[in-house]
Amino acid sequence: MNKKGVILFAALFLLALLGITFFGGVTAYIFLFTVLLLPIVCYLYIFLVIRSLKIYQRTEGRTMVSGTPSDFYITLQNEGWFGFSSLRIIFYSSFSHISEIDDGAEYELLPHSSIQKKTKLLCRYRGEYCVGIKQIVVKDFLGIFSVTYKIKEPLSVIVAPAMVHLENLDAGELLSDADRDNYQRKTDPDIPVREYVYGDDVRFLNWKATALTQKLMVRERCGEEKSGIALIMDPGRYSREEEIYLPMENKVMEWTLALSYYYMENNIPVDVVYGNATVAPVRNHGEYEKLYENMCAFSFREDYGLKALLGKLYEGRILSDYRILIYVTQNWTTDVGELADDANAEKVPVRIYLIGRNKENPPTKQNEKMSSASDISLSDSRTEIISLNVPSVKQIKEGMV
Repeated sequence: MNKKGVILFAALFLLALLGITFFGGVTAYIFLFTVLLLPIVCYLYIFLVIRSLKIYQRTEGRTMVSGTPSDFYITLQNEGWFGFSSLRIIFYSSFSHISEIDDGAEYELLPHSSIQKKTKLLCRYRGEYCVGIKQIVVKDFLGIFSVTYKIKEPLSVIVAPAMVHLENLDAGELLSDADRDNYQRKTDPDIPVREYVYGDDVRFLNWKATALTQKLMVRERCGEEKSGIALIMDPGRYSREEEIYLPMENKVMEWTLALSYYYMENNIPVDVVYGNATVAPVRNHGEYEKLYENMCAFSFREDYGLKALLGKLYEGRILSDYRILIYVTQNWTTDVGELADDANAEKVPVRIYLIGRNKENPPTKQNEKMSSASDISLSDSRTEIISLNVPSVKQIKEGMV
C-alpha cells in the first residue's frame, strides 16, 4: 500500500467509525463494512492483474558489447477479461540504460490487448548480469493500493568488453614507452649480426642491418636479450557485490585491451599475462583479436588474484626477460608489492595502473583492504603509479553513470 492509499483508507475508516458513533443505523454499518472490504477487493483485483499480465522482452542476441547500443524489444500483454488500470515499469538501471522509455510512466491495457515497444539497450560494463524490466508496480482501479511485483524470469545478457583506444579513455600523461624502449636499446652495446639461416627465430631479425645489406640478418644471441613489455592483468575478484566488482573488473579489462592495442599499433612487443600465468603475445591484429576473444570468455575469480599470479610468475622466472613491467590491478597491497619485487629480480621500470573508487563511496567489508594510489609509498624511482577511478556504489545503484 502506498502512502496516499494509507491516508485515504485511514480517513474512510475514521469517517465510518464517526458515522456509527454519532449517527448509527444500517447505512453507517454498510459504509463501515464497505470500507473494510475495500482492501480485499482491491488486492484481489491486483492479484488477477498479475495473473493475467504477460511480459516478453528480448535483445538482438544474448551477447552484447559494453558501451554499444543494441535493439531491445518489450511487450506487455493483457490476457485477462478485464482492463488494467495502471502499470508502471521499473528497469534494471545500475549497469544498463533503456532509452526512450521512462520507468515512471504508467500504462493502461484493455482486455486481450498488448503494448509493444522497440528501443535501445546500452550495457555499461562487461560481464553477465540482468537487464530490462526488473519490477512491475500494479495499482488497483481506484489508485489507492499498489503492489510491486518482481519479475520471476529476468533477462540475463553476456556483455563483451569494449574495444577502446587510449585516446578514448581518460589516460592522462602516459610515458612514451616507445621512446623509453628505444633509449634503453641505444645504451646497449652493438649487437653482432649474421646472415639469416633457415630455422632461425624471426623475432631476432635485425631490420636495420637487413636494410643496409639487402639480406635478412639476425642478431647473434649473446645470452638472453631483454625486449618488449609485460602487461600483467589482475585476475582476481575482491567482492561479492555486483555494484563493486563489475565496474572494477570492467576497468581492468578495458585498460588491458587498450594498452595492448596501443603497443601493437606502435610496433612495441607486448605480452599480456593473465589468469593462471597465461602469456598472450600481441604483435599484430590477428594476435590482438585472439586476445580479445580470450578476454570475452575470461572470468575473474574470488579464489585467485594478483598475489597468486605473481607467485606463478616468480616460480617460472617469467618476468625476467622484459624491459618494462606494467600492472593493471585493483588490489595492490604491501605483500603483493614485495612479491612483485621478487618476481622482478632485474628491477626494470614498473608502472601500476591502480583501479580505485570515487571518494564519496565508503569502503565495505569485502573491499576495505583495497589500496589506492595515495596508500603506496614509492621507494623506487623506477616505479610509476597511475590512479584510475570508477563510479561510486551510490552512483551505480542510482543509475547516475
